[in-house]
Amino acid sequence: MKPLNVLVIDDETVICDACRMVLSEKGHRVVLRNTGISGLLEIEGNGGYDLILLDMKLHDIDGSRILKLIQEQSTKVRVIVMTGYSTLSNALEAMKLGAADYLAKPFTEDELLATINGVFADR
Repeated sequence: MKPLNVLVIDDETVICDACRMVLSEKGHRVVLRNTGISGLLEIEGNGGYDLILLDMKLHDIDGSRILKLIQEQSTKVRVIVMTGYSTLSNALEAMKLGAADYLAKPFTEDELLATINGVFADR
């Protein structure tokens, strides 16, 4: 897989840092934002992301609202939603809103990479 431009939007520093470490080691460019508002501003200002890893439970904006806005703005970016509140209904809701896949926290390095590889299997 060619290197991806990845935006991680999560209010948990440990998740952001782990995603950056794992994905950077694989040659991907990773930008971190730890609020929904800063994530939306990043998307609007810079765009060009191949993948957004989006926490569904942010302190300032609900992740499903961000997902809806992302889908309205761009058809090319793929979104993997992440949450510690993993239920089947959350996963189904995210997929209905346009998420490419779903990661339940905590997730392993292997789960992160496998999910991304699955989402970009057509590349």
